[in-house]
Amino acid sequence: MPRLQGWRDEVGAREGGVLRSGADEIVAVMDDRFAGDAGVPAGERRRAALIAFLGAGMGSPPSKALMVEVLAGARRAVALHQLHGRALDEWLAGEVRLRGIRENAAVLAVLELLPGRGEEAARAYRREHPDRAGVLGDLLAVL
Repeated sequence: MPRLQGWRDEVGAREGGVLRSGADEIVAVMDDRFAGDAGVPAGERRRAALIAFLGAGMGSPPSKALMVEVLAGARRAVALHQLHGRALDEWLAGEVRLRGIRENAAVLAVLELLPGRGEEAARAYRREHPDRAGVLGDLLAVL
C-alpha cells in the first residue's frame, strides 16, 4: 500500500517499543506476538482484524487515514492518562457515547495498552454490540 505523504510519525513508548503511525503501517505500531493460522502471515491477520474492528458498525468502511488518525489519538489519550495517573473511566465513557470509529478506537486502545482493563472493556463492548462479537473475537485473537 502506498504511504500517505505528510503524515508524521507518532512516537510513544509501549512495552519498550515505539508507536508509529502511517496509512500503510496501521499494524506496525503493535508488536507481532500472534502465531495463528498457517499460510496467512501474522501481520496480515492483525491488519485485517484491526481494520474490521475499527470499521465495525459503520455504514461504509472508513479510510485508512481516518483509522490511523483516530486510533493514534485514542492511544495518545490512554498513554497520557496512564502517565499522569488519571482514571480513564470518564474519557472512555465519553468516547463510547460517540459511537462509530471513535468508540471502536477507544476500546482498541484500552485493549492493547491496558491489559488489566482489557477483559472488562471487551465484555462491555460485547454486551453493547452483540452483533460485533465476531470482529471482537478476531481482534482479541491477534492482540
